[in-house]
Amino acid sequence: MTSKAGSSPEKAAGKDAEKKLPKKAQDVNLALRRAYESAIDETIPQSMLDLLNKLD
Repeated sequence: MTSKAGSSPEKAAGKDAEKKLPKKAQDVNLALRRAYESAIDETIPQSMLDLLNKLD
């Protein structure tokens, strides 16, 4: 089997893939994405950094 670059099924992600999902699945995806982005934006407390530095 041959495949052209950019035509693999694994790359069918993002907005095109979301259009094929039911509304509930889209809502769950959006909620998970927002929670993930919120967690990424959080700062690490100094006490946690201090504990991690003790491991070195």
